[in-house]
Amino acid sequence: MTTHFEVYSKETDELLHSFTQQDLSKAMSYFNDHLDHYLYVSKPEYQDFRIEGFVLETDDIFRFYNVLIGIYIPKSKMEIVKNEIDSIWNNPDFRYAFTYDANEGVAELNLPLNYLQGFDPTSSIETTIAFVESILKKFASSF
Repeated sequence: MTTHFEVYSKETDELLHSFTQQDLSKAMSYFNDHLDHYLYVSKPEYQDFRIEGFVLETDDIFRFYNVLIGIYIPKSKMEIVKNEIDSIWNNPDFRYAFTYDANEGVAELNLPLNYLQGFDPTSSIETTIAFVESILKKFASSF
């Protein structure tokens, strides 16, 4: 498994291009300027987090930054992840989506980053990736 930073079309899921290190230094506002794109991030060490990768995007409707993650855990472990998220969640009026696909054995997390303590919407894409990875490390240490 290799590291991937790939930009796709939301409409067609077609690979548009790969991000370079220089691209990763761009501000998260890149996604506001490219609402029809998402970034797929994958690294070999993500196996330790029980994921293959995750998606960064701007939500088309609500316009917040969003991360989409499929976590390969038993349904019984979802409460652990939920508790970790709830400990840093700061919007009582809006909830994240966290469902389980029994056919695939994957917990699907749709997490608005703007409502997490510690997230800076003015940060770079690279810094946001590191922020998401820090959350994933907390999950993994609880399994």
